[in-house]
Amino acid sequence: MRTIEFLSQTIQVLKYITIPGLFQNLPDSVALFLDNDLKPSIFPSLNAWYTSTLHSLSTTSTTTFDQNPNSDLHDKSGLLHVYRTVFNGFSASLTAHEADALRTTPGVLSVIRDQPRQLHTTRTPQFLGLVSGPTSQPNSLISSANAGAGIVVAVLDTGIDPTHRSFSAAGQPNPPSKWKGSCQAGPSFPATSCNNKLVGARFFATGFKAGSTPKNSSTDILSPYDTNGHGTHTASTIAGCPADRASFFGFATGVATGIAPRAHVAVYKICWSSGCFESDILAAFDNAVEDGADIISLSVGGGPTPYHLDSTSIGAFSALNYHGVLVSASSGNDGPGAMTATNIAPWITTVGASTIDRRFPADVTLGDGTVLSGASLYSGKDPSVNKWLPLVYAGNLSSLRLGFRSSAPFCMRGSLDPAATRGKVVLCERGVVKRAEKGLAVKEAGGVGMIISNQFLDGEGVVPDAHLLPAVDIGFSEGKRVHDYIHTAASPTVRLSFHGTQIEVKPAPVVASFSGRGPSAQSAFIIKPDIIAPGVGIIAAWTNSTSPTELLPDERRTEFNILSGTSMSCPHVSGIAALLKAAHPDWSPAAIRSAIMTTAYVNDNLGRDLLDESTGNRSIEWAHGSGHIDPERAADPGLVYELSTDDYTNFLCSSNYTELDIRTITRTAVNCSQNSSKPWDLNYPSISIMMNQPVPTTSGNYEIIVHRTLTSVRDTNSTYMASMKEPSGVHMVIVPDKLVFSRKGEKQQFVVKISANASRLQAGASRTEFGYISWTDGERRVRSPVAFTWHQSF
Repeated sequence: MRTIEFLSQTIQVLKYITIPGLFQNLPDSVALFLDNDLKPSIFPSLNAWYTSTLHSLSTTSTTTFDQNPNSDLHDKSGLLHVYRTVFNGFSASLTAHEADALRTTPGVLSVIRDQPRQLHTTRTPQFLGLVSGPTSQPNSLISSANAGAGIVVAVLDTGIDPTHRSFSAAGQPNPPSKWKGSCQAGPSFPATSCNNKLVGARFFATGFKAGSTPKNSSTDILSPYDTNGHGTHTASTIAGCPADRASFFGFATGVATGIAPRAHVAVYKICWSSGCFESDILAAFDNAVEDGADIISLSVGGGPTPYHLDSTSIGAFSALNYHGVLVSASSGNDGPGAMTATNIAPWITTVGASTIDRRFPADVTLGDGTVLSGASLYSGKDPSVNKWLPLVYAGNLSSLRLGFRSSAPFCMRGSLDPAATRGKVVLCERGVVKRAEKGLAVKEAGGVGMIISNQFLDGEGVVPDAHLLPAVDIGFSEGKRVHDYIHTAASPTVRLSFHGTQIEVKPAPVVASFSGRGPSAQSAFIIKPDIIAPGVGIIAAWTNSTSPTELLPDERRTEFNILSGTSMSCPHVSGIAALLKAAHPDWSPAAIRSAIMTTAYVNDNLGRDLLDESTGNRSIEWAHGSGHIDPERAADPGLVYELSTDDYTNFLCSSNYTELDIRTITRTAVNCSQNSSKPWDLNYPSISIMMNQPVPTTSGNYEIIVHRTLTSVRDTNSTYMASMKEPSGVHMVIVPDKLVFSRKGEKQQFVVKISANASRLQAGASRTEFGYISWTDGERRVRSPVAFTWHQSF
């Protein structure tokens, strides 16, 4: 799990929404989304209208452009970005007064703040069933898809290192004739950097430059070149060429390959040292769609935001509905708490993270003989490994003269007293600073080893880290035992041992503890995430410009790095979507997502229900969605749930979005008075119902009818029979329980009649029970999870 610290913000101005008190009286970056139908005829072009709109503020605002030295408006047109494809409008740098004046300008639709986003990483092809056998022979999907050849995946991230062998053009076919992308040259990125693998590269920095301070990191290079490593990692996970003898300092050795190794990659650099700015993200969406991308992969996100105020949601809606581009995005790393999932719009494929059957075990042996299991990517030859050493708790090592009492437990740099730390193994609490940085703090204070203990909210899941000194990450329960031992032992000692790479681990997959979870903060009628995919301990390409920990004192360099996060699970799904698109070029984005969701599995390699790493208990659908992705089954789902623009519009109407809010998203006028559907009627591959109980009661009965339509994607005759598992306390009937299809493209409708009694709950409390419905022809299974939530109003 990795994030970028955000140092500043920009503002977005969309048409007619007012948010009082949003702006400060300082220049900032703003984006305006305009109704192009209202362009006065006197302007020969949209750019002329946009420029005039900006400069007209000088006569209506208390602040003029010339008085704003940080505004770009004094330079030529003053436009930072102009958006033409996924929505209409532009961005510019304005003061608060100028932004306020624009709220009442004809043609302006709404105003939202441009929030910087966070960056949310190979045995995985074998674990996913894409290859098999000791020589990793491709299975049916890779063969039928020609490994993704002809499909372009746009990666919106930190850029790319084009010199990495994972992006070699050897054996790579030409890009499709529709491709219109370009290779934008810049420092460390000559125009010759692109090839038949890397078919396009652009960077977007106007929002970053307008919203950043003069203290920007010197590591920022204004070109598509990746100085961070994250974008190189995600791009190679999607479509990296097979690279033999790959490893991370001896860990995870083997052939590193992308999920769709013959697919093409186009890179859109949107993330910088101070964040990933929404105006730049929107510009990247605009260009990726216009260039001709088939898939957009976005391992970036922020906090839950209403759909009409979320630039990713707005850009993804147009990309999918008007241009047929599937958008895959990470669910975020703020789990295991509820309502932590991001990128949750129903037109985005939202991806959570899971473990695979590979781990990097390490042990903590206490002086009393207790052996505790953890994980580590420590690869050094320190003489302290496997030796008994004194063990101390960081909270007892505070460098009081520096006033670090509260930060010492988290092992912040400078917080530990060298005299008390030297020669010891230090127990540090997880949180506040990067885990690898804690090891640097211990090492700088003279410590010779470290144990990082999860806190209560972190649960039992651990993430392996490339530590700078011998160190082991352990779960909360194990951490408590270490705390108790230190407290009770007269002279506590410990031995740290490291065991390399272990494969065929059971159980697997397990839902990663950090993976963002539902229910959706914006709609209780959608189960998010949609799917989980490998996201823990993923090896992929890395840039030579930074160390594996990204810490400046870390002088190590590596060709491949092992990372964890939903940033790593998202590109797995993006790569699988590319394979499905190549194998089935007539499938819509909704059909591809439906195939992925309805064929997912919910059992681990022991045949038991999926587990949640944070608790060790059974996972629930708010954590794993429809289940773990199964690419081979997704290639032949039998039936899919299709969705149209009207379906999404009706969903927004029934979800109480205003017509103005909806127009911001869809760019078209709507009339919600004509909509009679319910939000649970969206033809989604999962079903979620929430009933608000107005007063505490145990009496009464709720009766709901859910409508769905299935479409055959097979040429043959087929008959499907329904089965189900009812959520506890809920009764379901599927009508009809038999569907007959005679041709590809044929549609059949059914309803699910749901009834439930009221549930006694405290005010503001909720209770959710889960079940599923399934259709099978004897060979294929089309499974949809069902969530029923009782919510007690205040």
